[in-house]
Amino acid sequence: MYHNNIIKKVTLILTILVATTFGQLLFQENFSYTANDPLTNNGWTAHSGAGTNPIRVYTSGLTYAGYAGSGIGLAAKVDTAGEDVNKTFTQQTSGTVYTAFMMNIQKATTTGDYFFHLSTSPLNTYDFISRLHIKRDASNNVAMGLGKRQSDTTFTTFSGVLNTTYLIVLKYEIIAGDSNDRLSLFGSTSGVPSTEPTTPLIGPITPLSSDPSNVGSIALRQGSAAQAPRVIIDGIRIATSWSGAVAGIEDNRLPLIANRLALEISPNPFTNFTNISFNVEPTSLQAIKIFDATGKVVKTLNYSHGSTIVWDGQNSNGTLVSSGVYFVVAENKNNENQVAKILLSR
Repeated sequence: MYHNNIIKKVTLILTILVATTFGQLLFQENFSYTANDPLTNNGWTAHSGAGTNPIRVYTSGLTYAGYAGSGIGLAAKVDTAGEDVNKTFTQQTSGTVYTAFMMNIQKATTTGDYFFHLSTSPLNTYDFISRLHIKRDASNNVAMGLGKRQSDTTFTTFSGVLNTTYLIVLKYEIIAGDSNDRLSLFGSTSGVPSTEPTTPLIGPITPLSSDPSNVGSIALRQGSAAQAPRVIIDGIRIATSWSGAVAGIEDNRLPLIANRLALEISPNPFTNFTNISFNVEPTSLQAIKIFDATGKVVKTLNYSHGSTIVWDGQNSNGTLVSSGVYFVVAENKNNENQVAKILLSR
């Protein structure tokens, strides 16, 4: 009976914590599907050119150190002339929508075109917003562009490079009224800022065109052979906060459920190992366990001495677990629980 009560209590705490910390996450796509399979076989809907040169699952995924969507599953390859696809998420009619993903530009044209955009839910072909464009100069230096429409796009300088993985974040601010929503583009090749940078690559800009009724879908587009880029896209995350999109956590200190077993995790996110510290004597603890996001026990940790223990990202069988969110649960002998969230990013 005691064991069952522990399970119920831990499950309840995990449910509350997951709801709290993931309440900002609207959408994630890691392309964990069969290589070369069309995206339309995996929950995406074609809205143009259905069946013609379909967008497929790429044979390998992208990695970007510190990004929550890095190294999970495979990727998608957006190429020239063919099918365009979309996927919906919960409609947003106020606030800010952050769309983060990794991209690797394999080919670009001097004319350029857009390959990625947001729209409404359901998708409305008149409301293609936050269009991300790619073009190059004669020396193969790349520029990125952002706009609501083809004609109002603002470009960076030709400072980007081909065959390099970028972390991209599109920011869409929904402003009351019409023709005043704001767009920004952030991009980098290393590092994941824990807070939103002060200066974006583009923006904030306010293109003079009608605002959509809601923001609620994401789309991948293939243009003409003469204009479209070839881009590998992976780890798409859409959230209503910067940290929710890029790191999967709301801040650098983990949320605490109770004060008596205050836990501190460092580093977090982590790649190889993390230190779990608690402010009570080990003899007062009943158990310290690592759970995955489904509530399954991954590993029970040994805390026989000291007030800090190390988790090396392995399960009870000594196998490295996949990147993602995990929870450490500490319980003392008074049946009091402390739960904290850990992000593993390989």
